[in-house]
Amino acid sequence: MKYLSCFKRARFIALMIALVCAVSISVSIRRTSAVPTDRNTELKEEFKASVRDGVGSEVQFAKSGDDTKNVRASVESAAQFMRKRSGVDLNGQTKTKLADMEASTLAGTSRRITPDELSEIIATTALERISVAGDEEISRAAETLKGFDAPDLPDSFRRGRTQVRLRASIASGLTSEQFVSQAKAIRDADPILKYTVLKPVATRMAANEVQSCTRNLSEAVPEQFGAASTGITPLQAILIAYSIASEDRLAYSAVNLQKRMGFLQGAITKTIGQPYPSPNGHRAYGPNGYIVSTPLDISFDEQTVNLLLNHIAERSANQ
Repeated sequence: MKYLSCFKRARFIALMIALVCAVSISVSIRRTSAVPTDRNTELKEEFKASVRDGVGSEVQFAKSGDDTKNVRASVESAAQFMRKRSGVDLNGQTKTKLADMEASTLAGTSRRITPDELSEIIATTALERISVAGDEEISRAAETLKGFDAPDLPDSFRRGRTQVRLRASIASGLTSEQFVSQAKAIRDADPILKYTVLKPVATRMAANEVQSCTRNLSEAVPEQFGAASTGITPLQAILIAYSIASEDRLAYSAVNLQKRMGFLQGAITKTIGQPYPSPNGHRAYGPNGYIVSTPLDISFDEQTVNLLLNHIAERSANQ
């Protein structure tokens, strides 16, 4: 029980969630007294438009009554959407499994899961995934979470890569060595401790993220996510989990996302007075992401996605 006092610390929980599918969305729209109501409304509308331009235009969602071909095309469009933005690459077996589950749900054979169920699934998957994480994976995650890197990264930004960032633009106060040590402590902890101390807290944190993500999507693309507050299909669940893990709000098409990266380069270059690395050849999200760097090669790899799907299948089979 020597880890008990450590596990009660908030940053331990944040660490686990950051590693495996519950990093918070860093730039979600917040109501603050500092933002005038009219401007706040304008920002929300701009955000909704960007989501419609992104997931709303580039992911094809199947509907009840659609044939198998349409469902598979839907899953393929989502897989391509994630791959282009972050490098997430689902193999054929995983896509077939997801398509079969989506078809069963749309046909009414399996039920949709609730947001609360998805939150618990994410927390459970997080515990399972970190419990089998290897030393090399944890070290790689630590490096990835230090932020974007490139040979020509300005010194001022390189000096900022001294701490692990569990949320975009928010330093955790952990060095890479501390992150690795604490991640291993979580991995090696007694299972009883994990599920009695960590899981309830992790589930509550995941619930906040799931609720925020589903609300944003249902408001921006109601024709696709309008019913998500009460029932989520397997494909929607994977996209929501991906959004949370990657800090990708699913906004902007591939073309416009590239433009946003170019705009970011120009803005930083102007601000610091020296060239900032080009986004060419870099993805916006995922490992060494130009906008947000997250270890999706660990937190949303084939193994993790299949853990998520297995838990979704278990829940949706219970009518």
